[in-house]
Amino acid sequence: MSRSDKEISALRDAGASRVGARMMVASRYAECLHRLARRASHLDLGDLAERLTEVASLIEEMADELVVDERGEILLRKAGRLIGTVEVAVDKVARRTTLH
Repeated sequence: MSRSDKEISALRDAGASRVGARMMVASRYAECLHRLARRASHLDLGDLAERLTEVASLIEEMADELVVDERGEILLRKAGRLIGTVEVAVDKVARRTTLH
């Protein structure tokens, strides 16, 4: 194997690794969104639960496209921020419900 063949092989491996990592992130985000949807549903936040389930399902359906496209990386970053924001909001509602 020549030097350029080794470099090409290394680039392919790095690309495959990056795609695999993004696939794991997409899967994990979908799981988190489903979990948050169930929790929102238990707190009588039906509309939020429905929307979270929709987003999670879309991530699952589009995972193959999300992991190979650079725009997918942006979308996954935004989904990560969404998860953090929703967790805070759902925790606040849960605390208020417990206190009352």
